[in-house]
Amino acid sequence: MFHRVHFIEKWGRGIKLIISKEPDAGFSEIGTKFITTFKRKSYYEGKKVVEKVVETTQKIIEAITRRSDITQKDLAAAIGITEDGVKYHITRLRKKGILKRIGPDKGGYWEVVKK
Repeated sequence: MFHRVHFIEKWGRGIKLIISKEPDAGFSEIGTKFITTFKRKSYYEGKKVVEKVVETTQKIIEAITRRSDITQKDLAAAIGITEDGVKYHITRLRKKGILKRIGPDKGGYWEVVKK
């Protein structure tokens, strides 16, 4: 049935594929259930994550310092992150009191309060 609805590609390939992609995966059988356990990858690699956030924040502040009327879309293109990423960082900067919006969304500008 899974083959007919294209949930699987072909028979007998799943476990080999899992082992090739995730060698740390564990397999167990409890009663009538077959369980595959994947080890969670750590996305928090200590200083690397913090350094990346600081670097992105610094790029945003520098771009706004150069051009105070820059849009979030232009910031995303200049820095190389998504618009949602820019919104996230700007929200954090505004909450910390580092960045302030003067005027409306259209026609307003950004002000760096403190660096």
